[in-house]
Amino acid sequence: MWTTTRPALLRFAIVAAPALACWLAPAAVHAAELGDNIWIPMVDPEKGAEETFALNTLGLIREGDGADADWRISRGKYRESVSRHDFFITVGRPDLARQESSRQSAHTALVVGGVAGIIVGALVEGATVSKGGWDPPWPVGIGLMAGGLIAYWVSDVFEGPDLKVDEADSLVRRYNERLLERLKPSERENRIQAVQRLELAPWIAPGSGGLALGARF
Repeated sequence: MWTTTRPALLRFAIVAAPALACWLAPAAVHAAELGDNIWIPMVDPEKGAEETFALNTLGLIREGDGADADWRISRGKYRESVSRHDFFITVGRPDLARQESSRQSAHTALVVGGVAGIIVGALVEGATVSKGGWDPPWPVGIGLMAGGLIAYWVSDVFEGPDLKVDEADSLVRRYNERLLERLKPSERENRIQAVQRLELAPWIAPGSGGLALGARF
């Protein structure tokens, strides 16, 4: 049977591998892109664009080495901590924020369920070996403790961010570039805006007339 199915399995693997790569690649690229509705703060009139920009730039802090390193986000020159959920909302990615919430919920449920299974299993096993009273079968307690340990161990899969550190770094960089564009327009744009504020208005006085150049602020 193996000799007849092996060529078919090989052909399936050859076809499925590129298809899977093509399916996963756009998702990985899309994860590092800004969303349509990113959060941009208003310029504080008392602080100006420079200070507003300095207080709202994002920073990424790596915790470890390699592509699978953990990471966290800070905001502004005082490096205020930002949750990963709020970070994803800031860069306009509510889809990633939902994924983050789901992972955290799964992690919490597995930890709580695992600990509960270990405790209940220990109590059941204690009742099994004690004399008198309830005498459950010994496999019940062992099964509960084993299930609890497995659930607690599996919870590590959902701990930490799902987004790779390089993808998060790309989001931070692109957000800061967009923030700079919005809060601190280029010199050329400033000149264009200044020209757009200028307007000509005719004026007439006894014995004379002309055009006056005015500006709107």
